[in-house]
Amino acid sequence: MKTKKLTLMALICAIAYVSLFIKVPISFLSYEIKDVIICIGALVLGGSSSIIMCFVVCIIEMITISDSGIIGFLMNFLASISYIVPICFMYRKNKSIVKGIILGVISMTIVMFFFNIFITPLYLKVSLKDTINLLFTLITPFNIIKGILNGIFILVLYKPMLKIIKYR
Repeated sequence: MKTKKLTLMALICAIAYVSLFIKVPISFLSYEIKDVIICIGALVLGGSSSIIMCFVVCIIEMITISDSGIIGFLMNFLASISYIVPICFMYRKNKSIVKGIILGVISMTIVMFFFNIFITPLYLKVSLKDTINLLFTLITPFNIIKGILNGIFILVLYKPMLKIIKYR
C-alpha cells in the first residue's frame, strides 16, 4: 500500500509541476492550477499527503523555473497549504468539499494577507504603505479570485478524477 501511495503522490506532483508551465500572469503574481491537482490528490490520499506534495512541487519549482527564489518558495508553499489543508480537513470531517473550499479561500486569504505584510516589502523593495495599498488593490482580490477559481475546478474535476485514480 505504501508503494502505491508514494507512486500516486509522485505522479500527482509530476502533473502539478507540468501544470506550472501554463500560467496567467497578473503583475508579479500568477495564476496556475497546481493547487487544484494537489488538492484532488490530497482528497484521495489524505491531508498529510497534501503538505508533502505541496512541499515537493514548490521545491522543484524553486529549483527549476522560478525566479523568486526562497521567498517565492515560501509564499507558494504557504498559499498552497493554507488553501488545501482546510479543504481536506472539512472533507474528512463532513464529506463537504464546498465547505472546505470556502474555508480554504478564507484561510489562504488571511494567511497570505499577513505574510505579504512582511514579505512584499522585502521582495518588491517597496514601502509598507505601498504594500498595504497592494494588499487591498491587487494581492487580496487576487487570492480570493484564485481560491474561488481553484474551488470551481476542484468541484468540476474531483469526481471524474476519482474514477481515474481508483486509489482505494
